[in-house]
Amino acid sequence: MSGESREGRERPGWLALALVALLALVLRLWCVAQYEREHPLAQRPTIDEASYDSWAREIAGGEIVGREIFFQEPLYPYFLGAVYALAGDEPAAQRTAARHVQAALGALTAVLVALLGARVFDARVGALAGLLFALYLPAVWFAALLLKPALFLPLLAAFLLVLLEARSWRQWLLAGALAGLGALLRGNMLVLLPLIALWPVARALGERRGLRSAFAGAAAVVAGVALALAPVVLRNHHVGGRFVLTTSGAGTNVYGGNNLDNPFGVATEFDWVRGVPEHEAGDWRREASRRAGRELDPTETSSYWLSAVLESARKHPREHALILWRKLRLALNRYEVPDNHFFDWDQRFVPLLRAPLPGFSVVGLAGLCGLGLFALDVLRRRGSRRGVELALFFGLYLGTIVATVMSDRARLPLVIALVPFAAWFALELRRAFDAPRSLLAASPLFALSAWFVLAPVFDARRSASDLDERDHNLAVQLIAEGQLEGATPLVESLLARHPGAARVALLAAEHEYRRARATLDASPRAGRIDEASGRLLESAFKRLEAVHRRGSAQERFRADALAGAMHQYFGHWDQAERRYRAALGFDASDRDLRRRLAVVIAEQAMLATDPAARSTRLAESIVLLEGLQAEAPDAEVRALLESVRAAQPD
Repeated sequence: MSGESREGRERPGWLALALVALLALVLRLWCVAQYEREHPLAQRPTIDEASYDSWAREIAGGEIVGREIFFQEPLYPYFLGAVYALAGDEPAAQRTAARHVQAALGALTAVLVALLGARVFDARVGALAGLLFALYLPAVWFAALLLKPALFLPLLAAFLLVLLEARSWRQWLLAGALAGLGALLRGNMLVLLPLIALWPVARALGERRGLRSAFAGAAAVVAGVALALAPVVLRNHHVGGRFVLTTSGAGTNVYGGNNLDNPFGVATEFDWVRGVPEHEAGDWRREASRRAGRELDPTETSSYWLSAVLESARKHPREHALILWRKLRLALNRYEVPDNHFFDWDQRFVPLLRAPLPGFSVVGLAGLCGLGLFALDVLRRRGSRRGVELALFFGLYLGTIVATVMSDRARLPLVIALVPFAAWFALELRRAFDAPRSLLAASPLFALSAWFVLAPVFDARRSASDLDERDHNLAVQLIAEGQLEGATPLVESLLARHPGAARVALLAAEHEYRRARATLDASPRAGRIDEASGRLLESAFKRLEAVHRRGSAQERFRADALAGAMHQYFGHWDQAERRYRAALGFDASDRDLRRRLAVVIAEQAMLATDPAARSTRLAESIVLLEGLQAEAPDAEVRALLESVRAAQPD
C-alpha cells in the first residue's frame, strides 16, 4: 500500500497530461454545443445565472465599482464581465464565449487534478485522477452553466497543489492569495481562512520541526489573503461606509440551510424572499427589519439571521442536529441536489448528460472507499503526509457546506479532493486482494461508504417535485417572452399535478390573462371582450383570489401586482390602485409598481370632476414620479412626469 516513500515520486508524462486535457476539453465543448443548441434556457439565464449575466454586462459596459456592498461573491461576475467585454456586444455571442472559456478552464482543472493525484500518491494515480475528472459528468455539465464553479474549480485545484507543497514564505504567500481569491467565489472558503493560516504551524508540529519558519509561513498566508481581499474590502467601505470582508449575505446563507422550515437544508424559497437575485438582498433585509422592529443595514441584516439560527439551535438542538445529518448525507449521496439548475432535468435536453460516464455514484463511492482505506494506512503509519492533508481539507470543506446550504454546486468542489483517493483506491484495490486481512478490516468502511452514496435520501416524489420546479421556471420565462403556446403544455401539466399549489395558480392566472390580452389586442374591435376571453379573465381573477387565501407573502405580492396590471389594462383605475398599494406593502421600493401606481393615480385624476381633487391626485402622481427620477434617471419616467405636469392646472 501507499507509503511516504512513494509520495509524489513523479508526475504523469506530458503525453498523459495532454490526453487528459484534450479529452476534458472535447467533452466540455461538446456539452456546450448541445446545451446551446437544445436547452431552452441557454439564452434565457435564470435566478443566479441571470444575476451574474446582467452584472457582468454592467461591468463590461464600464460600471466597475458598483453602488452597494456586495451581497453575492464578486469574482465570478468580474471574470464574466471581462469575457463579455472581449466578446463584443451581442448577448448570445458573449455567453457562448464565456462557456468556451469555461470549457478550457475545465480542461485545465483536469490537468491540475492529475498533478494533484501524482503529488499525493504517484504518476499512475495522477493520470487516472485526471482521467476521472475529465469524464466526471457533473463537471462536464457545469462548463455550460454561467455559475461560479467553472472558475472556482481550477482555482481550488491550484490552491491545493500549492498548499500541499508549500515550504517557503513565497509558496505560503501564494497559497494565501489563492485561498483569498477562493473566498471571493465561495463564501464557505472565508470560514477556512483562519485554519489555512494555521496550516504551516500544524505541519511543523506534526513533523516535529521548529516553529520559527512555521510562524513566518503563517504570516505569509495572512499576507496573501490580505492581498486578495483588500480591493474588495476597500471597495465595500467606499460604497457602503463599512468594512465588509467580502459580502453581506453570510448570515442569510447560514439561515437558508439551517432553519426548521427547511428540514433538509437545501436551496429553497422563503415566504418573504422572491426567487429573483435583484430583490433577494432587499427582501431579506426588510423581513429582518420587520422582525427586529427597526431599520437594519446590510451587515446588521446578516448578523440578525445568523443570530436567529443560533437562537433556534439553542431551543431545538435535536432538530438542528438532524438537519446537519441530512445535509451530510446529501453531500455524500449520488443525488445531484438542484439549485439554479437540476441535472436530471437538463438531461432531457443535453444527450451527452445521458452518456454512461462516471457521476458521483462512481467517483463518490470510490473516493470514500479510498479515504477509508487510506485512513487504515495512516493508523498503520503508512499514509503519506500530503494524503493526510488532502483528506483533512476534504473534511474541513465538507463541514463548511454541511453548515450552510446543500446543493450540487456546493458539493462539486469536494470532488477535486476526492478524485485522487478514488483513483488511488481503484489501483490499490487489486493489491488489497493479496492481503485479505486488510481487505476484511476495511470492509465496514466500504459498506458505510456504499450506504452514504447509494442509499436514497429523497423518495421519488421529491425528484418529481424538483423536475416540476424547473418546468415552472421555464413556463415563467416563456410567458414573460410572450411564447404562450410553448408555455401551455407546461402550465397544464403543472395544474394537473399540483392543483392546490398557490404558485401554480399564480402561474396559470398570468398565462390566462396573457392569452386573453393577446386575443383582445389582436381584435379589430379593441376593448370588446368575447366569450372565450371573458372565461379566461374570470378564471384568472378566481385563481388570484385563491392565491390570496392560501399563498405566502411573496405569492400574495405577485398576485396583487398581477391583479393591478389586469385592472390597469381594462381601465379599472380604483381597483388597480388598491392592488398596487397592497403589493407595495410587501416591497415599498419596487420601481415598476411605483411607476404603475403613479400612472393609475394620474388616470383617476383625469376623471375627477372636482378641480381640487384632480389637482391633489395629480400632485400625488408627480411626487411618485419625481422620487423615481431622483433615485435613477429614466427616459420613460421623465416622459410620464412631463405629461402629468402638463395636465396639472396652473
